[in-house]
Order: sequence, then C-alpha cells, then structure tokens
Amino acid sequence: MNNLWYSFRELKNGIIFKLIILIQIVMAIFLLYKAIELRNYEYGKLNLIQNITKDKTIYTFESKYDSPDALFADSNKGSKFSDFSNAVQKRYGLATATFGEIFMDNLQNINEFVDVNDTSPGDKYKAINSLQCNSELFNIFDIKLSQGNLKEFNNFTKLKSTDLQNKIIPVILGDSYQSIYKLNDIIDTKYKKLKVVGFLQKNQFYLDNGLYDPTSAKSLDTFMIVPSPADILNGNLSASLLVSYNNKNESFSSVKNYIEMLSKKYDVKFSINDPSENIDDFVSLMTYNANIKILLVYIVMFFVVIALLAIFTNRINAKRKEFSVHLMHGATYMDIYIRIILENIYLLIISILIASFCIQKTQDQIGFQLIKFDLGAFEQSIITIFVIIIMVATIPIYNISKNRLNYLIKGE
Repeated sequence: MNNLWYSFRELKNGIIFKLIILIQIVMAIFLLYKAIELRNYEYGKLNLIQNITKDKTIYTFESKYDSPDALFADSNKGSKFSDFSNAVQKRYGLATATFGEIFMDNLQNINEFVDVNDTSPGDKYKAINSLQCNSELFNIFDIKLSQGNLKEFNNFTKLKSTDLQNKIIPVILGDSYQSIYKLNDIIDTKYKKLKVVGFLQKNQFYLDNGLYDPTSAKSLDTFMIVPSPADILNGNLSASLLVSYNNKNESFSSVKNYIEMLSKKYDVKFSINDPSENIDDFVSLMTYNANIKILLVYIVMFFVVIALLAIFTNRINAKRKEFSVHLMHGATYMDIYIRIILENIYLLIISILIASFCIQKTQDQIGFQLIKFDLGAFEQSIITIFVIIIMVATIPIYNISKNRLNYLIKGE
C-alpha cells in the first residue's frame, strides 16, 4: 500500500517531465492505433473481396446506346428489356443496384449515415447511404442478415413501379441501425414510408459497380437497402452486375459473345466489361497500403522507445539520492522497482484516457465511409505501449540493481 501511495503522490513532482511523458505516450497510442486501424480495415476489405470472388467472376454491363436518354427511351418500348433480362438470368446471375433515393431529416446521429456525395449543403433533408436492388445482390456478395428475412423484399421486386402508390416499402438496414430501430418499425422519409424487415450482420460489403478499386469496396453497416420493382431494375441494366460461376469454366470472350448475341436477338444495345482484369493491381495496391501501415508502426515505436528511454533514465538518475534515503530507512530494492513501475503505469492509465478521447473525436473517413472505433486495434495499441514502457523502465532499474547503494548515493 505504501508503494502504491508513494507512486501516486510522485505524479505531482517533476510535473514538466510528467507532461512530456504523457504527451509521448498519448501520441504513441494515437499514432499506433491509427496505423493498426487502417491496416485492419484494408486487410479486412482485401480478405472479404477475395472471399467473395473466389468461386465467381463478376462482370459489369456496358451500355452501347448513344446517350442515357436513348437508353431510357428504348427501355419504354414494349417488354424487350424485361425479355432480355430474363434470358440473361437463365444462364447467369444478374444483380442491379442503384442509389436508393432515401432522404431524411430526423435520423438519430444522422451524420453517420449521410451519403456525402449526394447531399446538397443546407438542404433540410439529407441523402442517406442507400441502395435499390434485387435480392440477387445478397447472393452475389454473400451478404448475410442477423435478423429478419428477405421474403417481403423479394415479393416487392415482382411489382411494377405503377403499383407503388401508398405502399409501405420493406427495407433491410445495416448493422449500425440496430441501436436506432427494431424489426417492423415504420420509418418516415421524404418521399416514402419504410418498414424494417431485417438487419445485416456487421461488416457486410459489396463492390460498387463490381469494380476492383479500394474506394468501391463499400461497407453496408450504414446503408438502407430497399427492393426495386422489376421495371425499374430493367431500366437500369447498364448498372447491373453479371455473375458467371467458376464451375461453368467460361472465358470472358465466351460470356461477352453470348450477351451480345442476346442483345441482337432482343434488339437492345448492351455488352459487358471484365473489371476482374484489374484484380491483380487492386490486390497489390491493398497489400502495399497495409505494408505501409506496418512500416509506420515500426517507425513510431522506434522513436517512442528512444524518447521514453531518455526521459525515464534522466528521471531515475535525478532521484538516485532519494532512493538511497529510502533504502537506508528500510525500503528494499524491490520497493524501488515497484515504485518506478507503478509511477509509469499511472501515467499510462492517464494517457489511455486522453488517447481514447482523442481517437473517438477524430474518426477517419475513406471515401464516404467513416471508420468506427476499433476496440481490438485500441487494445492492441495499449498492450504494445505497455510492453514498451515496462521494457524501457527495466533498463534504468537494471542500473540500480547492478550498482546498488554506492551508485545511488554517488552516481558512480
């Protein structure tokens, strides 16, 4: 108990040195956390995308129309878009995802869910991260639900846009919404009413337009996903993803020729692109980014060790005679060691509280997505800094144990 009280009381002595140590430790925890957080995020995306694409190839549709207006006009000519879509789905998976057009003004913690790319400054209603899609998107990207099911979602995709008047639309919410809504809640938005029919598991991703690019790998944690009627889906074929599963063993040229053959048959103008041609560059870039984060961790740790070692050694050297007085009044060398360690642990605890506050006030944003506080990365940072502090503190402690009383009194 005396050692605990002594170490605590010592915090008020040498306040300038204590502040320097605090700043060093807070900066070390903060920088280490940021490096680990971003590395974990990028590795997580890379592993997930590789898992999604391991048994399939994802292609993107390419419109051959002269303009979006020409595409829209042709989509309203009879049922040929629908017939073309049905013919494609007899052989391949087909998923369409577009912006969900959900605008809200009274959502709790709304800034967490706002689509920053589509919100006009000063607008009362904010565009929320959202998708309109069919349920095939869930299959293609292996998107899993933690609650609810897709039954109502699937039934809604069979309707036409003209049937939507006054209908409540089923919606699947990302994991971040679980603290705000529950199943069967009704959500009022600017243009429509939504009914919560399910929640996604945490950390579900999809590739925006199927592109292999760091900014296209989007987390669905803050998304609302609504079903799109069949005619709207058919009108957005140019934004669709076509999936060929690897058990078919089809080359890109074979798939492309088949799609172009169907296009001629149904008098539409579509082809496909193969974004997976960029997968090697994508994987290399993600791996490079993650390795840069690891290098930054090593650099941060090197400077932290040097700075803390210099400060700790200086402080202990300045207190040699004080320690000798303690020894002559009955303290043991173990008491001295414990007091040094405890004083550093107190500083670490204070630093952890300050660093935690700073980290949660400075969230990183990748593209439109805020990275949430990563408890695992924070714990890893704390453990690493704790080990470093203990190791650094043992060096001046070793000098005390080696030189004993004569060193403490005379410094020789």
